[in-house]
Amino acid sequence: MNPFRNGDIGAVYIVHARRFTDRAAQMKQQLDRLEIPFEFIEPFDAEVLDADALKLFTDERMKMSRGQKSCTLKHLEALRKIAAAGHRLALVFEDDALLDPRFMAEMEKIVAEAKAFSQLHAIYVGTGGNMYVPWRQLRRDRRLYEANQSRCTEAYLIGAPAARARLAWLEHNLIDRPVDHLFIVIDQQAGVQMYWSNPGVVEQGSMNGFYFSTQDGGNRFKYLWQVKLSFYLQRFRRKYLYRFFQ
Repeated sequence: MNPFRNGDIGAVYIVHARRFTDRAAQMKQQLDRLEIPFEFIEPFDAEVLDADALKLFTDERMKMSRGQKSCTLKHLEALRKIAAAGHRLALVFEDDALLDPRFMAEMEKIVAEAKAFSQLHAIYVGTGGNMYVPWRQLRRDRRLYEANQSRCTEAYLIGAPAARARLAWLEHNLIDRPVDHLFIVIDQQAGVQMYWSNPGVVEQGSMNGFYFSTQDGGNRFKYLWQVKLSFYLQRFRRKYLYRFFQ
């Protein structure tokens, strides 16, 4: 059954910067085609971050850009909405997410498998930086695999209990790294089990050359064809070579 219609996925949130109208249009087109309702998370744009928002961060470990801080705060806003609504599961996208043609069919299987989980959990359904489950761990008809780190945060499922655990951690700790690395630290300390889906059903457009990255150091290339070539060479190495030796 469609998990977006039967209530298994209670909401879809898109972390979005208002100035990226092309990304908003692309996300709307993808989700409208699948008849999936969604909400953009638009507060905390980089250009308008105030002192109260910035005091949540420390630059002792690394100097984060305003864009990185903005992205982090938007993810936290999505977690607050999920926690407040009490969703069993909600799906969070970043606005450069590109959905695989298998997205809907695989999400049904992913959600069905996740119903057996009793512990706090977060499920990363994208491929992140070309991150794949090692071949030796794969099992027939299984979709979800325990992981000791997140993928990138372009697409993940999380429920209210795990969202509350992340937010509780942040009541006592400052933010000292970008959101994908932050969630690894939080989840390891707060007891949130991370899972990767296989297959991944979302790609990050700013990594595969569909968009230029807006994060500092996101792309070191001048042209999109260079980004695409680098991405697909990395995919070949990580998906078809390194994966056999993990």
